[in-house]
Amino acid sequence: MKYKKKNTILINKNILTKLNINSVSAISNKSIGYITSILACTSMPHSNIKNTFFKRSNGNMSLKIIADPEYGLPYGLIPRIIMIWLCTEVKLHKSSELYLGKNQNEFIKKLGLSPTGGRYGSINRVRNQMIRLFHSTISITYNYNNIHKFSNLTIVDDGFFSWGKKKFRNKIKLSKRFYKEIKCTSLPIDLRVIKVMRSPLAIDIYIWLTWRTRIINNKKGIFISWDKLKLQFGSNYSDTKKGLSNFKIEFIKKLKYVCFFYSQVNVSILNFGLKIKNSDPHVPYLSY
Repeated sequence: MKYKKKNTILINKNILTKLNINSVSAISNKSIGYITSILACTSMPHSNIKNTFFKRSNGNMSLKIIADPEYGLPYGLIPRIIMIWLCTEVKLHKSSELYLGKNQNEFIKKLGLSPTGGRYGSINRVRNQMIRLFHSTISITYNYNNIHKFSNLTIVDDGFFSWGKKKFRNKIKLSKRFYKEIKCTSLPIDLRVIKVMRSPLAIDIYIWLTWRTRIINNKKGIFISWDKLKLQFGSNYSDTKKGLSNFKIEFIKKLKYVCFFYSQVNVSILNFGLKIKNSDPHVPYLSY
């Protein structure tokens, strides 16, 4: 009974969010957020990985995340929410030094989460993922014929966190290169969608579609095979026919969920992959 009640609450929340999106624009609602295009075309791990190296590919481009061995790789929902918060703060306030709040609870609330204790509570999870994320390095590689282009980005140069209840000026200073990357390449998204999505894969698909539909020049659209989509999004699935089949089922499920909110996206599900055509953006670009 508890599960059914919880499921009903989530369904109602999704419907109310959809109605709000349809009736009030993200601009009027002041719910525009940002994410760097690096994480729009590739993604972070969905679940915990014991390795300290993670690689995802999108065509000729690859994204690698190299973790500090002491802490491990960032994964799941929380580092995605943190990255969206970082990018949004930079775009709105144009500063590489970000104030996290006077204590951990204040920062968790800034992320749109409720502070909860315990082993699996939000306080523990945010703390763990913050350390993992801010101690990681991102490497972007582009290979095409005889061209090899790469860029290594440290996310944060330095930071100060206090987990207690005392008041401290918790802050981080983004690296110059990552700050520039956010300023120059971030795309707008609707934070109302992010707030109701609890699935890392759904968030990745939503962000990816908002990015991908903007750069389609071919009137006929583009086709992306399930194999390529699995390379980009399916890090948790085995490299077998069964693994591909399981990935396809889950991807389609989450894609339909994303399209519930982003209904103007022009995407078709085919036997061998996806067909995407140029679509109206979910959120228009703004000049800052």
